Amino acid sequence: MLILIGISIPVLADPVIVPLGGEVYLGEEGLDIRYAVPYPYTSIAYFPAGSSPGRDQPLDIMQVNQGRFSVIPDLFYDRTGAWYQWDQVRGIPGQVAFIVRNPRISLKVMDRNTMGDRSYGTVSRGTPLVIQVETNLAGITRRPDYSSNDGPVKIQIRTPGGGTLAGVKTPGGGQYIFSSFKPTGELGYAPPIESGGWDTGWSGYESGLYHIEPKFAVNRMDDNLRSYQGGYTLRGTEVTLGTERAGLHLSDETVVRGDPFGVTITGSPGSPYIIWIEGGSRTGSPGDQPPMIITSQEGVRQDNPDGPYIIGSYRPSGKRTAIRDLVPSYPFGGVYYYAEVTPDQTGRRTIEFRTTQETSDRRYTIHIEGPLGSVNPRSDTISVQVVKGSVSLTTGSETFTLGDEVLLRGTNTGSCETYLFITGPNLPSAGGRLDAPRRQVSDGNPGSFTTASGDCETWEFRLYTGELGLDTGTYTIYAVSAPRDRYHLESTSWQAIPITLKRPYISVSSRRMTVAQGDELTITGSTGGRTDAGVAIWIFGRNYFRYDTVQIERGGWFSYELSSSVTRDMAPGEYSVIIQHPMANGNFDLWPDRNREMVLGTTPWYGAPVFRIAGPGALQGPAAAAALITALQSQFIDDTYIEYSIIVQNPKIAITAGSLNGTTEMPIVISGTTNLASGSRLLVEITDEQFGPTRKGGDGSWSGYSGTTTVYQGPGEREFAFEIPAGTLKEGRYRVLVQAVSSQGTASGVLQVTIPVTSGETMTVNLTPPKSPAPVQTQIQIQTLEPEQIPTEPAQTEGPVSTPDLVYETPTADMGGMIPDIMRIIREPPVLLGFGILFGLCVAGLIAALVAWMRKERDEEENGSESSDEEDLKLTDSEKETDEGSGS
Repeated sequence: MLILIGISIPVLADPVIVPLGGEVYLGEEGLDIRYAVPYPYTSIAYFPAGSSPGRDQPLDIMQVNQGRFSVIPDLFYDRTGAWYQWDQVRGIPGQVAFIVRNPRISLKVMDRNTMGDRSYGTVSRGTPLVIQVETNLAGITRRPDYSSNDGPVKIQIRTPGGGTLAGVKTPGGGQYIFSSFKPTGELGYAPPIESGGWDTGWSGYESGLYHIEPKFAVNRMDDNLRSYQGGYTLRGTEVTLGTERAGLHLSDETVVRGDPFGVTITGSPGSPYIIWIEGGSRTGSPGDQPPMIITSQEGVRQDNPDGPYIIGSYRPSGKRTAIRDLVPSYPFGGVYYYAEVTPDQTGRRTIEFRTTQETSDRRYTIHIEGPLGSVNPRSDTISVQVVKGSVSLTTGSETFTLGDEVLLRGTNTGSCETYLFITGPNLPSAGGRLDAPRRQVSDGNPGSFTTASGDCETWEFRLYTGELGLDTGTYTIYAVSAPRDRYHLESTSWQAIPITLKRPYISVSSRRMTVAQGDELTITGSTGGRTDAGVAIWIFGRNYFRYDTVQIERGGWFSYELSSSVTRDMAPGEYSVIIQHPMANGNFDLWPDRNREMVLGTTPWYGAPVFRIAGPGALQGPAAAAALITALQSQFIDDTYIEYSIIVQNPKIAITAGSLNGTTEMPIVISGTTNLASGSRLLVEITDEQFGPTRKGGDGSWSGYSGTTTVYQGPGEREFAFEIPAGTLKEGRYRVLVQAVSSQGTASGVLQVTIPVTSGETMTVNLTPPKSPAPVQTQIQIQTLEPEQIPTEPAQTEGPVSTPDLVYETPTADMGGMIPDIMRIIREPPVLLGFGILFGLCVAGLIAALVAWMRKERDEEENGSESSDEEDLKLTDSEKETDEGSGS
């Protein structure tokens, strides 16, 4: 019976008592260190290497629990070595308390008879083996409470069938339990050498691979170190017990066509085996081949393609035909579909098969049989699936401009070479080379295709469309894992994508721009196509020429700036700007010479003169621009262009008249228009017109203000505005000067600042004519001005303002404080004119009133005389009637 891990073993307490100067290991827990750190010591100290514990200061001091101490890996991983007792009160060290170590277990399999290393090898059944244990855990076995059953090393063996052994059989039928292994030094053996070792010939052991693994088996070290990635060592080993049965092992059961794969055989060391791959109905022709064994491998022997076919004549058990009749005969006579393989001393041998684009994608069976000469040869089979690889192709876009660089990239798991071709209008129907589209590719001929570079997984290719000689249109690019044309893609992996090519172009954001002298000007636009050389800028004006180039930014945008120093030297007028694009070839076909005297071109020869732009006979201004456009329109020049106009003006600044009036108590905003560029800075100066030399005895006071403002784009023209805070300027007239900071533009005006009108008073004028029996009173209301805030002044008493004999003024209450202000306002010319008109109207009204009054008096006197006469006549008649009555 196998000695399995389930065997009952007495479980005793782990050794935890650490003697003075003993050894402890990372990951141990629950240690009793009362002997190592006795009272009155309550701490331990660590000194760096090379220091003197009695003289130097410790690197680390740690307070400990003597009855339950744990060597935590994260705390002690860089503090291995001696730890001293430490007197916390006196601050001095004592003796070495213990030594901290990184635990280590390393296993090897040794031949007990020769003590040769058989780790990772194959040994014949019956060979006695011992497991060499290299460890530093012997310090645990020297603890006072250590028991012979408390082995700190745990060894397990995993069998080929998946079981786990806790011990092994020894010669003579005995058994050895690994838990009884007691390390007494750096090296130990389990089973001990004197026991005879591990009896591998026992019938209970099957042939195959045995994995031998160590573990820490004391004080939970294994659990505590499981998550620690530090310096401890646990190194196992393995061994194969030889067998007469042949075995096969695959590196990968699924293989992408074009990739190699390995097959490992196991058998008797030094005995030859026959291996072959079943061809079935495969013919071996391109696209119908099985995988082949790579030649010249160690331990592998193959027949010569021209014979004799010694290995190929082997007849497998149960077959009526030889191996050469079981595999395809093409190519190379089929000798690479089989081989004779001899395992090494470990009983193993790995051989490599290769697949190509000619390999058919299907499942294949690999056979092994041997050893040769055996009465009952053993055999084994294994299957491998060959699949097509995949090819991907991307460009990042579907539309490009002739002259653009197209970056083709992708993956290819079908082969290490990616073959490219293109189809499209008037190109070969089977496909043309990608770098020479009119050259037809040949199916199966790798040299006729464009090949992309890569690393057998990814690939890329840079296509310069300006060098293809293609017209605009839509084309299809193919990426193939084998050199197959458009009509033979069924047996390989491939991908195709369409791309559209269009003509290069150039455009500008505005075809006409006005700029003032001294302002900066920026020409912006976009281009499509190859932009290595950028674009060329030609500027023509009267007695003016300028040439420059500008590079293209990401996305096809360009920007060219004329600085203020350049425009300052340009005379007012219109300038013609021509922006030249080099088109698909990336080269300018027209350019000025080094001295800027002659325009040169590429036809009829490179550097041929086209026209003169400086010196005697040079074309000027519009004529030179027209000559350049004519040259660019030539059928021998592929460059394209676009026209642009610049109008340079004298700097102009105009102040809005309505902004030159203000009051002392409100902000004053001086505004205007200009032809200066937006963002230009303007300097505004406000000075008192009365500013000048101070007279002797004067106070010299005056008002003024200055600052800068920025030009901005208004709804129509460019505008500016400058604000003067309220109360900054006193009443009066001021000279306003606006001038550009970077040019010569100026403007001036006169600012009138007055005191605001906020309230009024009423004065009543009594016009009473003298000697009037029925006086008529006429009231004239005069609006008197009063400021919002009047400084406090001593009260003054003034008599009413009157017109002698005619006009009497009755002021309202509290007029004394306003009289000086009213008189100051009356002195202003407009006010004096108004008062003169008002006074004339008053006099005219008075005269009219007197005339009307006198006329009325006269009429009343006449009417009174007539009434008296009538009364007298009526009285006489009455008297007569009375007398007549009396008489009668």
